Amino acid sequence: MASQKESKGKQDDSAMEAEKQPTKSHQEEAKHVDADQDESSPEVDSLVEVLHGDVTEIEADTAIESIDVWVNFLKGHKEENVKELSASLKELKKLLKGKKTEASEIAEVLEQLGEQTTAIGDDSGKGIKGPLHKVGKALAQAAKKIEKVAEKAE
Repeated sequence: MASQKESKGKQDDSAMEAEKQPTKSHQEEAKHVDADQDESSPEVDSLVEVLHGDVTEIEADTAIESIDVWVNFLKGHKEENVKELSASLKELKKLLKGKKTEASEIAEVLEQLGEQTTAIGDDSGKGIKGPLHKVGKALAQAAKKIEKVAEKAE
């Protein structure tokens, strides 16, 4: 016959196992998790922080790595506006790799990315709309900063 201590331990183990098993409500909740909370999604807040900083100081390789993360995240989406956003990211990557790229070209693509991101945000659900608008606005502001630096350089 098991002692009370052994019985209590078995009950605690059973309770812990039950907590680990997803209930129907947990499964339903998981289906409704917003894309901005998806573990595989890139970190939106850190991107916005970088874009609000001095974007002219970002190393091209670092920016390219970040672009690759976003392009990979967007792969497989069939929505036309997401495909266009991915194409713009690839265009920005190409410009950043170029040796004779003008700052105004980068600014133009960043502005386009800002507009596309904001438009996608307009069509998105509640949980993702705000973060997408933040990124869109930050991209547009980064474009303006780069444009100002380019004007001063001329």
